[in-house]
Amino acid sequence: MRIYVSVDMEGLAGIAHPHQVVFAPGGPDRTDYDRSRGLMAAEANAAVEAALAHGAREVVVNDSHWQMRNLRAEDLHDEARLVIGDKPLSMTQGVGEAPDGAFDGAAFIGYHAGAGHPTGVIAHTYSSVTVLEIRVNGVAHNEAGLNAIRLGYHGVPVILVAGDDALAGEVAALLPWAERVVVKRGLGTNVADSLSPAAARAAIREGMERALARIGEMRLYEPNPPLGGQIDFRTPAMADYACVLPGTDRLGPRTVGFRADDGDALYRTCLALTRLATIPAA
Repeated sequence: MRIYVSVDMEGLAGIAHPHQVVFAPGGPDRTDYDRSRGLMAAEANAAVEAALAHGAREVVVNDSHWQMRNLRAEDLHDEARLVIGDKPLSMTQGVGEAPDGAFDGAAFIGYHAGAGHPTGVIAHTYSSVTVLEIRVNGVAHNEAGLNAIRLGYHGVPVILVAGDDALAGEVAALLPWAERVVVKRGLGTNVADSLSPAAARAAIREGMERALARIGEMRLYEPNPPLGGQIDFRTPAMADYACVLPGTDRLGPRTVGFRADDGDALYRTCLALTRLATIPAA
């Protein structure tokens, strides 16, 4: 059994403010960010340990936050593999590329709610700078849902999602079969009532154990094709640049629509559009 673990940072226990998850030259010092890197590795390792203890022969961890080179390799479990670096396929890099077969299940650790959630901790969808909302077939999707669509296309079910309570509510609607672990309760965009890191790790281990015990019940997330995507950007200028991509339609001042034949194409198009939209924001 092969398990894929995609790890973000905003949904980790103990995280509530952007200064804890990014740093910039001339901005706040990186003390909080460096501490968060350790928390990120610890929650990833909790998932890895539980997977290995319950039948996994290989666990691949994808660093899925920000510039995607946050995890220090020396902090990761000795038996895990690490996907790190500037990734064309972002939070799902490595899926569909395995040399010896597909993954049997995927866990999303440290994930967060979608853009606009009133109490989601540091809630956003791919880019807090450019994206207001992404919809698939008219339904708003967060990162977990969008990533699950690509994984579903490649035959990988999402079995576990860990983050805040706002995320858990969204995942219950999109991926109801997946085990959900709540490591903190959002009290506002930058306010959280959090478990201790040790308690969060224990909860993730237990969640992975439950997920693997039920792995035969897990489902692929495959919305009915053809897939219609819509992205609401923050400004009309961002939509201008996104519409450079062939096959897009301008549906409103800030809204761009497109069609995709399958989940892989939908995911890739979402990434391309959000990246194009960053050009006027740079």
